[in-house]
Amino acid sequence: MSEKPGEPFRVALSLSPFSLPQFEQGYTFQVEEQTASTPQELQKIYCARGATEMFTRIATKRFASPDGNADGKEDNNAILEQGLALCRIAAELGIPINPEIMCAYTYMDMGIQQAPNFEEYPEIYALQRGKPWEELNLGEICAVLKAYGQFVAESILKTGCTVRNWNLGNEANYGFAGISYGLKTAVNPKLAKMPPFLRYVLPSFAIGWFKRNVWRYDAKALAALREGILAAYEKKSMDASGVRFSTHIATVVATPRICASYFNCLKENGYALDTAGISYYPSAPAMCRDKDKLLKKTVTAIYEQCGLPVFIAEYAYPSGPMEGPFAGWNQKAGNYAQNQQGQAALYADVIAWGKTHHVAGIRYWAPDFKGWYTMSMFEFQGKKGISKEILNRHLEIIRNNTARVL
Repeated sequence: MSEKPGEPFRVALSLSPFSLPQFEQGYTFQVEEQTASTPQELQKIYCARGATEMFTRIATKRFASPDGNADGKEDNNAILEQGLALCRIAAELGIPINPEIMCAYTYMDMGIQQAPNFEEYPEIYALQRGKPWEELNLGEICAVLKAYGQFVAESILKTGCTVRNWNLGNEANYGFAGISYGLKTAVNPKLAKMPPFLRYVLPSFAIGWFKRNVWRYDAKALAALREGILAAYEKKSMDASGVRFSTHIATVVATPRICASYFNCLKENGYALDTAGISYYPSAPAMCRDKDKLLKKTVTAIYEQCGLPVFIAEYAYPSGPMEGPFAGWNQKAGNYAQNQQGQAALYADVIAWGKTHHVAGIRYWAPDFKGWYTMSMFEFQGKKGISKEILNRHLEIIRNNTARVL
């Protein structure tokens, strides 16, 4: 089932946040008989293999840091400047783009929470009236986020790109826009005092605590950002009737019950979202050993309890041993081998099952990123990426309507 009856399944095979820097460093990508030496050429290859949209991740950091590292945690891969460059590519190629507006300084995910920083946006920063972000109350935060939402949406739409889906936040299980577990915030001072390990325990045994102390506030912040984005359409006299909003969370730290409770809490507290997003990594450690079963239960719970279709906003499965910081992501999923054949087969089966079970689409995460190790859709020989079976067979895979094993 897609987001609305008759709508096509979204296939978000896209340039990753790491693509532009790789091309600047001289990387090329070979897909069967084709070679891409520019981002446009690689995205055209993706489109020829069934991609229906692009993606960009945008943090509040606006300009690149000269040393390539803004704060010791994340480099320039999510700055506004790069996000707009990807939007211009989408406009040039005539393909919609799905912006992810993180409202974090340079990065956020389930394990890293950052508050936004608007010092590079003078008119927006002025709304803080000299107060640090952590000292703003909820009303003040929402006023700033609404202004930022309008600014960033106007900037994106000005590139000429088409946006049908906006994703707000990145794996926002534990917070959004600085109203987060473990961060200092005047919205709820007790959050800064919470022990780090409890973030993984509390949702399972005390969902009510997260509803009262985190999620209900985040819903207001998300709603304010959404309101600002829609204001940009109104200002530009653009029809926003078909524009949709989502937020995505990590499933490796959440049960189906937690996921459904999260999205319902957002809806009940004012954030009108149209799609529930999830990250699904079958080889990563999770709260359920059977990852296939976890996916099915999670999607079903969200759809039945929240009335929302699910978009798999991040997905990948390795074709071999994982290394580096992801060395622990080596768990085999069911009968799917960690080789090129198993990588392609699981992707095909997730898509086939999803098409008839309330999944609106899927994004294969960072298909061209060398630092993603064997999760990538390419094998790398120096600065040359050579496509794997999963990409060579991509059209066949996304047209498949019968899950063989899943």
